[in-house]
Amino acid sequence: FVYFDSDVGKFIAKTEFGRPDADYWNSNKDIIERAKAAVETYCKYNYGIRETLTVDRKVEPSVTITVSKQYSDSQHHSLYCNTYGFYPPEIEVKWFRNNVEETSSVEYSTVYQNPDWTYQFMVMLETPLNRGDIFTCEVLHSSLQSPLRVDWKPEASEPAHNKKVTGIVGMVLGAIFFIVGLTIYLRSNKARFGGLQSESFLA
Repeated sequence: FVYFDSDVGKFIAKTEFGRPDADYWNSNKDIIERAKAAVETYCKYNYGIRETLTVDRKVEPSVTITVSKQYSDSQHHSLYCNTYGFYPPEIEVKWFRNNVEETSSVEYSTVYQNPDWTYQFMVMLETPLNRGDIFTCEVLHSSLQSPLRVDWKPEASEPAHNKKVTGIVGMVLGAIFFIVGLTIYLRSNKARFGGLQSESFLA
């Protein structure tokens, strides 16, 4: 409702509710002198500290990409571009597929502040994954001399790796069953052939 303007040396009412207080404090010289002293000893000093810690501070963001399948029966996946540990909080994050910017199916989180005064931010892209595609998360921030780009390929993902391992295991098991079956078949034919030879000899 009211604030002290150090340039004019008096209290200024921001609304009509603050006018009675402003008029009273401006009429009291002791209050005015204490307010001026506080500007010199407290306000300017703390502003200098805050300016050193925040205004001139620049911390580069760290970037990681994670993936999760939205539904077990769906081909669509959610790609998350996680940016964290950056300052100041203003940041821009874009998704690209094969160097073409993705503008649909993109969702943005709010910018969260960390206990150390840095920030974190996340952008999600919902998309099908096709073999050979290259997804890129591009980050623009005042601490960076050029955009930071992190690539991600479906082949390098955990689901793709698991499918590859499953396929190899399946091939190995198939080969084992084939060899076992062939061995049993050959032994069975050998026993049958031996029995026929014995019958022919006795006849």
